[in-house]
Amino acid sequence: MRNTIIKSTEEVVSCSDNGQHPLVYINLKAGSGQCQYCGQKFSKTSKTSTEALAA
Repeated sequence: MRNTIIKSTEEVVSCSDNGQHPLVYINLKAGSGQCQYCGQKFSKTSKTSTEALAA
């Protein structure tokens, strides 16, 4: 099991553990999620003010 949490500004992320398990999509609408196959944890973060201004 991994200890790191991958942060993303996207609401849906994908995980395949570099081809080690089937591709799955994880919904981060609740703020966080975890891959059912490898246990990788994901967290949704908001864009920083610099990123928001650039968009």
